[in-house]
Amino acid sequence: MTTSVATLKTIINELITAKPESSEDAINLLKEKGIKLPKALDKLHVKNKVNLSSINSRAAKNGYKEEGLVCKDLNNKLIKDKFSPMLGNNYNEWNIIKGNHKSDIQSDNKILRGQVKKYKEGQFQHLARHSLSHFIKNIPELNECLQILKDLFEYPLLPNGTHVDKSKDLKKLCNSNYSQETLDNFFNLLNKNKKLILKYAFYGLSSEIQPEYLFGVEYDENNKRNKLVLFKIKDVIKYLKKFNFKISKEKTVISLGESGTISIQRKGGDCGKKSGNQLQFKLILSKLIGKVPMLEYKL
Repeated sequence: MTTSVATLKTIINELITAKPESSEDAINLLKEKGIKLPKALDKLHVKNKVNLSSINSRAAKNGYKEEGLVCKDLNNKLIKDKFSPMLGNNYNEWNIIKGNHKSDIQSDNKILRGQVKKYKEGQFQHLARHSLSHFIKNIPELNECLQILKDLFEYPLLPNGTHVDKSKDLKKLCNSNYSQETLDNFFNLLNKNKKLILKYAFYGLSSEIQPEYLFGVEYDENNKRNKLVLFKIKDVIKYLKKFNFKISKEKTVISLGESGTISIQRKGGDCGKKSGNQLQFKLILSKLIGKVPMLEYKL
C-alpha cells in the first residue's frame, strides 16, 4: 500500500523540526508521536534494533575521537592564545578524561575541565540521561511533580520487569488530562527550581570532576569540522534562567529557552527496555551562539 502524500509531509515536517542525530532517534520520534510509518521504515527500525549495540559502540568511539581532536586543537598555540581570555594560560596541554563523566577533557594540571559537543545548526546534542527516580532524589524540591512526570515519561512495566508496556498511553500535559490550575502549579514549581535543574543537567553530581566549560565543534553540511566555540557553563545557565519552562505543541516535551534550546523528554528506543523510560536532556548548542558570551576559532 502506497504511503499518502499527507503522511509523508507529516514525517518530513517532524524530522525537519527535531533534526534527530540517527535513524533510530528519527523512527522512535515518529512512533512516539503516533505517526504510522511506511513498511520500509518499519523494517529499518527492526534492523536498527539488531544493530543498536554496534551503533552505540561506534558513537562512543567517535566521541573519544572528537575529544582527542579538541585536545589537539587546544594544544595549538594559536587556539590557546585565542581562548586565553576565558581559559587563562596556567597549563601546558589538554587531555581526554577516561571513563563516563560529565567532563570529557581537562588540562594537565587538572584546574580546567570541559565538556565537548559536536553540533550542526539547529541539531540537538545529548546533554544528560537519568532515571526519573534519580532526578527527583537529587532535586527533592520537585517531589510534588513526581506523579505528573511519571505519567508523562514512564510507560508501566510488563510482568517481566525489564520491558515497558506500550499498549498503555502516556498522559500528555494538556487540559483534557489536567486542570489549568494543576498545569500552572506544575510549571511554577519547575521554574522555581530552574537553577537546580540546569545544574543537574550540565554539571552532573560529582563535584570533583564537574565541567566548567562547554566546547562546541561545528560541522558543516559536508560533515567537515569548521569552527570551535567556547562557553563558560555558568554563563549558559545564567542565560537559560531568564526563560520559563513550557510544554511542546505535542504536549510530550518540556522545553526551556528560545525554540527549545533545552528540552526534557522521554528517552525512548532501547527495544522497549525499561531504560527507554529515562529522562533525556537535550541541548541545541547552536541556539546559544550570539546569546551567551563566547569565544570562537575557525578551524
